[in-house]
Amino acid sequence: MNTKEVLLSILMRGPATGYDIKKTLETRIANILDVSVSNLYPALNELASEGLVTCQRVEQDSRPAKKIYELTETGRESCIAALMSSEPRHRIRSEFWFILAYAPFLPKERVRQLVDQRLAEIGESFERIKEIRRTDVDESCYEGQSFVLGLASALYEGERAYIERYRDTLLTGVPEQNAPGVGRMTA
Repeated sequence: MNTKEVLLSILMRGPATGYDIKKTLETRIANILDVSVSNLYPALNELASEGLVTCQRVEQDSRPAKKIYELTETGRESCIAALMSSEPRHRIRSEFWFILAYAPFLPKERVRQLVDQRLAEIGESFERIKEIRRTDVDESCYEGQSFVLGLASALYEGERAYIERYRDTLLTGVPEQNAPGVGRMTA
């Protein structure tokens, strides 16, 4: 999905300020899609000029005015059409996996550090999922979001269990210290 389609999807939940949209992109969407917030406001302006969203300026006491974006009916139809026609590719890109593929060339302490760091990241991800479940009570998206959060939890749990089960096997094939260019690759 492109950035504008992602923005329309966020607005399916209801009106939101640019700040709220940015926060959703950074804290929720970025966990599952590669998205950039750098072109957020230009994309919202394009959506408004295309008649897919409206923008209402709301004055605030002692603060700058805020803009509230809301889907139009055409925007809702466009979003649903994008969700219906997008090919749902699933891919995992992981620098962690890539580096560990070369573990035999790294000192054991570095491999331990990488594994421990990943386990800590998984723990943090579990905490973010619990926080989302605790604070997000939007009934219009609950079933789909609940499914996705449960699936994410299962994937993290599987990764954690695999790492914990096989970390010693990985570390057995790694030398204590490596000189540059020394190491062996195994299948």
